[in-house]
Amino acid sequence: MSKASGYRVDDRPDPDNPDSNQESTPVPIRQMVARKKNKGLLITAVAIIALILIGGGLFLVLHKSPKPKGHISAQKIIQVAPSNTPSNITNYVSNGNDLNLSFSYPNNWSVTPPTNDNKTDQTITLTSPLTTIINADNASVVGKIVVQVRPENVAASELNSNSPITSLASTQIAYSKPTSNQTSYPYISFIHFSDGAKATGAFEEVMITGGLTFTQGQTISAEDVSGIDPIISANFYQCAVQSCTGSSQSFLSINLDTWQNTTIFQQVLAIFESFQLN
Repeated sequence: MSKASGYRVDDRPDPDNPDSNQESTPVPIRQMVARKKNKGLLITAVAIIALILIGGGLFLVLHKSPKPKGHISAQKIIQVAPSNTPSNITNYVSNGNDLNLSFSYPNNWSVTPPTNDNKTDQTITLTSPLTTIINADNASVVGKIVVQVRPENVAASELNSNSPITSLASTQIAYSKPTSNQTSYPYISFIHFSDGAKATGAFEEVMITGGLTFTQGQTISAEDVSGIDPIISANFYQCAVQSCTGSSQSFLSINLDTWQNTTIFQQVLAIFESFQLN
């Protein structure tokens, strides 16, 4: 009797099945291979993210927007203090017979004659510092303002030439502390000379005309204001050089917007409103 084989019938290799002769991979080895694959994918993903971040940083560094370059004008102008420079207020007293009055003005303005030294009724002249002003032609220029307080016997001679007209209708202002000898709400009139700017509404002088009013475009002369006592006015000048006197100055034309919104002209209005006439 032949010796029994060590295989069961079901366990014997099938000679017709090619896979039956291969050894199957143990389960633990397959798990290790899967873990290695997952770890490799994770490392690859981290590396890709790092490359993206580094590349983005380099792009930002190398492609910064250029800073805008400031415009430098080649034009030279007179160096002046800004028109909005704050200033203290000084009180002026005129002790003359006709010019018996007082007013306040910024202390960076100059004035002649000195306070309490006008017994002979000289014309009082206040001069502003030079400052940058936008004129009626919308150009930036260097200019100054001269306020004059003239006694009744001194005519407003500037109104006898250059065909002066009122460029705007007269408007009222309010004296801050009027005396019993003055009206509380005088009119001011805006005067334009033919030698000034051709811009509509331009003017070169503002005068306190008291109870006198003028319509826009009306002719005005020294005779028209001869009954005003005192004659208080402000004239505007454009400066060619630092001295700004004589032939180095000319008419400075401004418009209503500059008059109302520029510090130096707001100071002029404040001077006007501060007058106390005794």
